[in-house]
Amino acid sequence: MTQESVLLARQPIFDARLNIIGYELLFRPEDKLDTTAPDHDGDRATSQVMLNAFTEIGMRNLIGDKMAFINYTRTHILSPPPFQDCDLVVEVLEDIAAEPDVVESLQALKADGYTIALDDFVYHESLKPLIELADIVKVDVLDLGREGIAEHVEILSQYPVKLLAEKIEDQEMYDYCKELGFEYFQGYFLSKPKIIRGRKIPANKMIVMQLIMKLQSPDLSPGDIHDTISKDPALSYKVLRMINSAAWRRPDKIESLMRAIILVGINQIRRWASFLALSSFEDKPTALHEQTVIRSKMCEFLGSRISSKRADEFFTLGMLSLLDAFFDMPLEELLKSISLSEEMNAALLEHQGELGFVLKTCIAYEKGDWSGIDWSGLQYYGVTINDVKESYLEALRWDSDTGTNLINSMYEPE
Repeated sequence: MTQESVLLARQPIFDARLNIIGYELLFRPEDKLDTTAPDHDGDRATSQVMLNAFTEIGMRNLIGDKMAFINYTRTHILSPPPFQDCDLVVEVLEDIAAEPDVVESLQALKADGYTIALDDFVYHESLKPLIELADIVKVDVLDLGREGIAEHVEILSQYPVKLLAEKIEDQEMYDYCKELGFEYFQGYFLSKPKIIRGRKIPANKMIVMQLIMKLQSPDLSPGDIHDTISKDPALSYKVLRMINSAAWRRPDKIESLMRAIILVGINQIRRWASFLALSSFEDKPTALHEQTVIRSKMCEFLGSRISSKRADEFFTLGMLSLLDAFFDMPLEELLKSISLSEEMNAALLEHQGELGFVLKTCIAYEKGDWSGIDWSGLQYYGVTINDVKESYLEALRWDSDTGTNLINSMYEPE
């Protein structure tokens, strides 16, 4: 099992009533957890914080409905990371000058809905273009002292910005800043940063997870599917090989991925691309892939007897239910990295609802665990034990035909 690692640190930011309005997300290297100013490369630190927040933990799991304050280096301002969240506050570091390209990039970020904050702010005439763009200005009260703080409050009162007093270390300074009109407060006196730990998905497996996550989006167009799959030449090849297998019985050979998507259909391509992506786990036995195919099809066949319109959801349910075996991580942790509906999450983790009933029934039948079958549920959904049996047999028959070609496309040499 993957060991837990330090992912980042999280320090709350409060309003004048001491309600948490957001969190600053901070980089913390494993060997320097106690320092307030870790010696690290800024670009790498910001990238790691964002990657861990969005992919390892899940931003909503980390901050809920609050704002996330993240330091942006000049590099990240000019080339923003591919993470979009309008509750994200872009903290412009104190060493960034108000150069035209920086101002232009910040204007674009603000137009996209991001909040702009100036970090460790010390006033200088040259920074006016940044102040005019800012929504929040963070004043380092420990560094400025009382006189300097008052001067900054007077200067910044000319601009429509909210003031955040950072590095508050005692009650006296908190009260003083509150009297001056600061709206937000941050510092060790209020709350120290909390280290957030978790199991990191290895980089190669993270790529697969991101691909599967993207493929599950219900809004993907044929072009989106093509762009997603074509980024991995090996996956594109496997999809085409599977489509051209004897099981599909097509008279003409399909050599274009886009043509395959259009002819076979988005849903079918999405399904098998997800499975084929899992084939990159060479340390997993063929039997696990076969079990995944059979369970997914059984969920689809049984689920279709309850709601034929949801066949794709039932199929996806079966596939996702075995992700923990591929990634060697608890399913609950993995699902934090995938944006699924509450219904799908509840079905996978707690076997709740219509989806959950189908999954629970399929797993129990696989194991021959008759006591694990919800007999009253069968009656409620209007299915019989014979329907369950037939769904399993259909899945086995399907696997011996088309499923065999899928497994072969995973393991045949390329």
